[in-house]
Amino acid sequence: MESIKRRFEKFSLINSHLKQNSNKLLIEVGSYDGTDSLSFYKKGYKVYTFEPNKTLYEQLQYRTSELPNYTIIPKAVCLSDGTTQFNICKSGGASSILEFKPDEELNKNWTSERWDLHYSGTSYTVETIRLDTFIEQNNLQDTVIDYLHVDAQGVDLDVLQSLGKYIKNLKEGVVETVKEQEKSIYVNQVNTLDKVKEFLISNGFKINLVESNDQSFCEYNVHFSK
Repeated sequence: MESIKRRFEKFSLINSHLKQNSNKLLIEVGSYDGTDSLSFYKKGYKVYTFEPNKTLYEQLQYRTSELPNYTIIPKAVCLSDGTTQFNICKSGGASSILEFKPDEELNKNWTSERWDLHYSGTSYTVETIRLDTFIEQNNLQDTVIDYLHVDAQGVDLDVLQSLGKYIKNLKEGVVETVKEQEKSIYVNQVNTLDKVKEFLISNGFKINLVESNDQSFCEYNVHFSK
């Protein structure tokens, strides 16, 4: 039986959304536990959020199953439509379609305390999709994307590029990216901070803030807008 706490959480979210609905749109790539997308939902945003990790998807689906205008898609966003291997980390949200570096190499930059970032030994096949494909499948071609939240674990620039021509629809957002290749969690990650900034500026965005999100200064959040 669903707990009273869970039922109250769903009721509160539904009420807050119906009272404040402003018809704004959030697309999130990398749901994790829903903290970020649900904060937008409470402000009235319609939410599409992607989470290919089966466990995280099922947990968030259970919590939000009764919420109108909150949709979770169990796919990985990248530069191609199809399928790929998804590699699971030991804990948290570092799972990725990219291959993990060996533990000893990770520890050089992240320290051994970040065991959660290490590969668990589990991988499985997931569906992949480009954002422009998703937009066309859902008839969003003429819809403004008010905010794009990207935490795609090593393929963050690919996510931005997958918008294709619909990048013109995007107003603002945040993207997490590694500072430089050697500090990446993953093998052969080519998306780095400088490349993300260059792409955004070349597409008419301004960089509002760049801030580190870890104590080792390996990954950064890039906030941008038009």
